[in-house]
Amino acid sequence: MKKPGAVFIFFTILVVFVVLLAPRIVQIQKLSDRSRDLEIELKRLQAENKKQEEELRMLREDPVYIEKVAREKFRKAKQGEIVYKVVKEGESSETKI
Repeated sequence: MKKPGAVFIFFTILVVFVVLLAPRIVQIQKLSDRSRDLEIELKRLQAENKKQEEELRMLREDPVYIEKVAREKFRKAKQGEIVYKVVKEGESSETKI
């Protein structure tokens, strides 16, 4: 037969461990979630970096891509070309950059 004092001491020690460990367990869970979120963000940034490295390579090496960018972003035309701008109804014909 167990002594009532031993049971009380056991439960007291158990409560102390739970009170001391519960915040640590919550903190570990939060850190684990943060780590997972950072891993996802890292993968997204690595993919974006790879995409931009490819675009940079194309801007350095691919004359067709350079021409495409110049035409689309900077509205450049080849010598002798006539560029027509189609304006939808209700839109301003002024170009905003």
